[in-house]
Amino acid sequence: MKYNFDEIISRANTGSLKYDFTSKFYGREDLIPMWVADMDFKTPDCIIHALQERLQHPILGYTYLSESFYDAIAGWMWRRHQWKIEKDWITFSPGIVPGLSFLVQTFTQTGDSIIVQPPVYHPFYFVVENQGRKIVRNPLVIKDGTYQMDYEDLENKLKAGAKMMIISNPHNPVGRCWTATELKQVAELCLKYHCMLISDEIHSDLIMRGFKHTPVASLSEEIAQNTITCMAPSKTFNIAGLATSEIIIPNPDWRKKFLYTMEEAVHIFGNIFGIKATEAAYNHGEDWLEQLLDYIDGNVHYCQDFIAQKLPMLQTFSHEATYLLWVDCRGLGMTHEELCALMIQRAKVAFNDGRIFGREGDHFMRINLACPRSVVEKAMHQLEAAIG
Repeated sequence: MKYNFDEIISRANTGSLKYDFTSKFYGREDLIPMWVADMDFKTPDCIIHALQERLQHPILGYTYLSESFYDAIAGWMWRRHQWKIEKDWITFSPGIVPGLSFLVQTFTQTGDSIIVQPPVYHPFYFVVENQGRKIVRNPLVIKDGTYQMDYEDLENKLKAGAKMMIISNPHNPVGRCWTATELKQVAELCLKYHCMLISDEIHSDLIMRGFKHTPVASLSEEIAQNTITCMAPSKTFNIAGLATSEIIIPNPDWRKKFLYTMEEAVHIFGNIFGIKATEAAYNHGEDWLEQLLDYIDGNVHYCQDFIAQKLPMLQTFSHEATYLLWVDCRGLGMTHEELCALMIQRAKVAFNDGRIFGREGDHFMRINLACPRSVVEKAMHQLEAAIG
């Protein structure tokens, strides 16, 4: 079946954060919203049909995680990532960010240090600092037009006694698909200094052509026992509103401790529609995903080519994963405040302000390209006119 990703679907007045909240967040209504990280494409038919089928039964009572839920996740991990996981490693979370918060709560104490790699997904800061833990920054560095990890700095931070490290794999917002070699170096440093590694792999299925995702915990048995992996079908299949994620914990002692936290918070049964959607996505969504990846890849290349040819004062980087393009705007010679005003008042585009990802995002913007090509083209032309 051929899917139509060019279709324009109005999301106004649907409770969409990206659309219905834009005016409150950016101060005007006439912007192209390319900020919140969900897609403007139809959720795959296989998922919609599964939800419609469940709705034929008129009772929506308490539910539980069935064997088919665990089978769907384990099957997907093997087919897509060649990662063989045991079903009993899988635990439920009502989203990745709540899962990260529960992990911080479970495995660290007030005042403990937790390493992140800015510029990075901004809720990493919230789940650490809001629980009285300390952020330790191991900033990424730009070399030869791409972002890389600073292992010397990381080792120094680990020596100082960090209890946990949260890694974005692949990385949001810079779009790196970390290689097995890069990940192994991080994981082995964490082992050396007895630091728990949390790997947020929510974008693991959104890998551009020519690159391959490596689950950190697949690197070795020793690394698996020191790693907790956070995954979900939400970004991949555009079902973030169903609040269903999987936290994969090979270490049995850690798993028992985490489950105790979740049981205390009564977060163990899941969402009846999230469960059905997860099963349908992982069992039947692969063809849709392959077509989506081609379309996203096309949007990325369109933007990179447009910027290179018509907006050379801006810079993009090697884009290897996610549908989120990271753009360096330092060449405009503006203050960050002037840059934000340019985007909103003149270009009339709602991009993510790079500062939310850490001070390393100063003078940067993140653009959500999971939308029809015509929308991407319109945004680029408006940006060109505003800068010109």
